[in-house]
Amino acid sequence: MNANALTKNLSAEHLLQHMPVSAFVLNAQHQVIIWNKACEQLTGLEAAQIIGTNQHWRGFYTEKRPCLADLLLDSTLGDMDRLYEQASDFNSLSDICHTENWCLMPDGRRLYLVIDAGTICNEQGVVIAIVETQRDRTEQRLMMQALSESEQRISSILASAMDAIITVNQQHEISLFNSAAVRIFGCAADFAIGLPIERFIAPPCHALFKQFISFDNATKNQMWVSEGLSARRISGEEFAIEATFSPLETNGQRFYTIILRDVNDRRMAEKKLDKLQQERGYLQEVINDDHNPSDFVSGSKIMRTVLEQIRMVARTDTPVLLLGETGTGKELLARSIHEFSDRRASIMVKINCAVLPAELIESELFGHEKGAFTGATQQRKGRFELAHGGSLFLDEIGELSPSAQTKLLRVLQEQEFERVGGSETIKTDVRVIAATNRHLAEEVSLGRFRADLYYRLNVFPVQVPALRERVEDIALLAHFFLPRYAKKFGKSLNRIDATSLENLRHYAWPGNVRELQNVIERAVILSQGDVLKIDPLTSDHTANLQTTQLKTLEAVEREHILRTLDETAWVISGFKGAAAILGMNPNTLRSRMLKLGIHKN
Repeated sequence: MNANALTKNLSAEHLLQHMPVSAFVLNAQHQVIIWNKACEQLTGLEAAQIIGTNQHWRGFYTEKRPCLADLLLDSTLGDMDRLYEQASDFNSLSDICHTENWCLMPDGRRLYLVIDAGTICNEQGVVIAIVETQRDRTEQRLMMQALSESEQRISSILASAMDAIITVNQQHEISLFNSAAVRIFGCAADFAIGLPIERFIAPPCHALFKQFISFDNATKNQMWVSEGLSARRISGEEFAIEATFSPLETNGQRFYTIILRDVNDRRMAEKKLDKLQQERGYLQEVINDDHNPSDFVSGSKIMRTVLEQIRMVARTDTPVLLLGETGTGKELLARSIHEFSDRRASIMVKINCAVLPAELIESELFGHEKGAFTGATQQRKGRFELAHGGSLFLDEIGELSPSAQTKLLRVLQEQEFERVGGSETIKTDVRVIAATNRHLAEEVSLGRFRADLYYRLNVFPVQVPALRERVEDIALLAHFFLPRYAKKFGKSLNRIDATSLENLRHYAWPGNVRELQNVIERAVILSQGDVLKIDPLTSDHTANLQTTQLKTLEAVEREHILRTLDETAWVISGFKGAAAILGMNPNTLRSRMLKLGIHKN
């Protein structure tokens, strides 16, 4: 069968051409007969260069990792010994093969690819072609390496810290005893672990010490004790200490970490440890993120224009302002900008300006000094310091307070700032990517957003289209989400019926792609068999909207206060209390609760 006849008989060709995943098809002569658009983007080789050849497209495979499609095709033609010999480290050997490894692109880039290959048979069961797909997972691989390095650095700091670092469980038994503790107490770590912490505390201080590590105490705040405690070495010698007690909870178990420190060395050790812990958190967040820049699904012309703009601006350090409705994928585009930039070796730090009270947003962005405000028990680095050398994504930037807007403008202009409560000027090198669903120009005219900051951010605005403006993407997105949730919930769903697709196309999608994703997830949970069916969405969603509109302002306020109180375990005052989160004075909140009839059961 020649290439043209074979191509006509491949019913999935159109789907392959428009898949967001790189894919190509080989015929029995090892010649490329399909080379989709995603494959062009991945390799930089156009289909016109590759179709009909069996040489050029092999450039990014090594002798150690030969083309998986070639090996599978050879095996179907009878050369099983060669397949087993060359593919001995593949995950499986069947009609569908899988592997993953670093591969060299024609332009010199090294990408970590997840590769799958499977057979295409004619009606007689004879293999006539092989299809191979490649998914770029370079970002996750690099982040996993960075996370491992970060954890190793944390372990090194714990081992080399000048201060003793000890962790105890609820029974006051020692579970961590670092090298400095070994040196200070004159006791081997393997001997100390499992002993009660009181063994290393001077007897007159036992009662006071137990108060500081009381697991019955509901407070979760860190406590610093500068005087009044004495420790005891294994030899029995007692000596004065200052200590920090930090409660923590992991895997349902509660612990206390105690740092016994020398005043002169304390600040340097805490500074290094805090930064590495926060870096680790952001790296873990990126690894756990389901989104990947290469997974951006679209076949619409309007979205291709947006992606082209993203690629053009990514190589610069120009601030980018992403404009669009909630749920349109602004965060995923921000990640794409970072990934395609020269800063991709560093992390992208993100912050949602809408979820933090106005009095805390400056601390999150710029950090704070110890004692800057109630609850600031130690110095803390802000997002700008963590993102140094990388990118900072400011989501919902229209929610920034006037004071934070002023400081942000200065950072954009002069690349420097001070921590809250501090006087030291800190230099920073950060690429800012902002996003909002507000009309910032209107906010400027109403006096709610600084005009000079708006013009600083609006150097390269990108309008992200709503899902209803790219109807042709709805089916593509639905088919993209289906296997993800089918696998998650152990369902055998493999297609969406035509009526359901029409229902999806005719819905207005006020929640955009995020709403579509939620609809597919819910439908997968409710569906039986292998075909996904979705009822018309208009009536139910309209009813929900009408119900929301009929609620009084007082009812909405009451629900919001109750939800906040539940989240804070009904703690009203304090740094993490409900009043702080709601941006209210504690007494004002109590008054509103009384008026609205809110009482703790």
